[in-house]
Amino acid sequence: MSNRQFTFKSDLDGNSNTQAFNTLSNVFGDGYEQHASVGINNRKGQWSYQRTALKDEILAIKAFFDDHKGADSFLWESPLDGTVRVKTDTSYTPTCLGGSVWRISTTFKQQF
Repeated sequence: MSNRQFTFKSDLDGNSNTQAFNTLSNVFGDGYEQHASVGINNRKGQWSYQRTALKDEILAIKAFFDDHKGADSFLWESPLDGTVRVKTDTSYTPTCLGGSVWRISTTFKQQF
């Protein structure tokens, strides 16, 4: 776990957020259903992240991801939820768009 702040901006287009709830469900023989939330942090977020920039900035973002090895969490300022602790998915994708313009994308998963 790292307290480093991921300070790189994201593109305005192409980023989304998914929130999932951890619940238990039980369906009885007569059709009655019972549901309960699990844990104190039963809502967990996941954000797609995408940044288009010049190669130098993409290399800096790539170095940040590499430093955390897909396992260590860090702090990130979500456009919707404020500061959250996240880690990258186990992969990221840098794409050359031509010349020195690149795009990097990954998924941030909320950690507690």
